[in-house]
Amino acid sequence: MVRYLLYFIFIILVSCSSQTEKADQPLVQNNNLAQTVASSATPNFSSQFFLVDSLNPKSGFGYNILIDGDLFIHQNSIPSLPGNTAFSSQEKAELVANLVIHKLKNNIMPPSVSKQELDSLKILIP
Repeated sequence: MVRYLLYFIFIILVSCSSQTEKADQPLVQNNNLAQTVASSATPNFSSQFFLVDSLNPKSGFGYNILIDGDLFIHQNSIPSLPGNTAFSSQEKAELVANLVIHKLKNNIMPPSVSKQELDSLKILIP
């Protein structure tokens, strides 16, 4: 009986220590951005713009954010707004994409866009 009790205590100690080790690891361990930023080279941020519905030019625009040529963010609607409303022009999509790139370059995480930021960029004005 004592032997089983010792095995049980050993298993508890081993599982607790493995949980502690996991807690010390960064949460974004497999995140491409974290790996890119951690490398010695400065990441190359770029953006692409697209029609949300290529068959309907009036559907609006979206943007992609690429880091070193790899897709990092695909945004086909205006962030912080309910629904799937696309940007009314490529220029407005470009303003928000540039804001997100600015946040990524300056390690402002998450690089979310608030409704106040959209107002200050005059994105919500038709």
